[in-house]
Amino acid sequence: MRNVRTSTKLIRVGVVVPAGLAGSFVAVIGLGFLPDTGLVLAFLGTLVVSLVLVCGLLEAPATRLFGFARGLRPGQRAVLAPTLALVEKLDLAPGRVLVRLTDHDGLPATPIGRDTVIVEPWLVQSLYQRRLTTADAATAIGHAVASQRIGPSRFDLAARLWALPWTLVIVVIRRIAHTFSWVPAGELAWHLRIVMGVIAVYQGFQPGGNPTLGVATGVLVAISYIAPAADRTWRAVVERDADRILAQCGLAEPLIHFAQWRRGAESMERAHRIRAAAADRPAAPPPAKAPTNQGADTRVLTHLTGVT
Repeated sequence: MRNVRTSTKLIRVGVVVPAGLAGSFVAVIGLGFLPDTGLVLAFLGTLVVSLVLVCGLLEAPATRLFGFARGLRPGQRAVLAPTLALVEKLDLAPGRVLVRLTDHDGLPATPIGRDTVIVEPWLVQSLYQRRLTTADAATAIGHAVASQRIGPSRFDLAARLWALPWTLVIVVIRRIAHTFSWVPAGELAWHLRIVMGVIAVYQGFQPGGNPTLGVATGVLVAISYIAPAADRTWRAVVERDADRILAQCGLAEPLIHFAQWRRGAESMERAHRIRAAAADRPAAPPPAKAPTNQGADTRVLTHLTGVT
């Protein structure tokens, strides 16, 4: 497990550092109207808030803000109660569960911060309408918790804070690209943005150019390639090890169904990996010799079945 954690931390650095640098650069450009003192105060304020988040303080409001989520309502909590009881029995219970304000196209449950999991509204609705079983919902939440334990989570909120300006830029760019997706060769132009970066760097060192601006533009273009690639690699490593944890907890079949539903034919390798991990699950210890008195029989049955 130590090697796994070390590898995920190193890969995560390849995601966090470029995004944080890009976010800082975008913030400086966006706050360029402030005097130098204002920029310094903004930087120091962000640094102080980051240290507070790293120490685990203000995590509850920060997760709601960065996750665009809120607490569970009584009805939602009642619907999720059996699911949370199951993940707690499997030692995969989250410290806090929030529900996103609007449906998202991503995973049904995503980790954020140190011990918080955000569930999608459709997950709770599907569970209430019995389109999903308790095991299905427990698989989604348990996978999020396992991913949280494998991947470094202490600096998650601080990293999100520094990368927030860069994240907003990416969201705006994707929204514009989606709006103008009908433009011919629009997607091709985005994939060839490295050409624009090279041109910007070249023009920056020409007479009358601005080398700083040219280099900064080239760095941003490079980060737009490096950060997503590192993020995909990190998520693949975390997903693999979280799959192994859930398979050994006895949730292999619901996890395979989820993978097949989400990725279709591309899930074959993942399903094979999950089945292999389930096959390596340690065998259950043999039952103890039955006691002779009836009271002891009742205690052993309660311990093995969990029924009181």
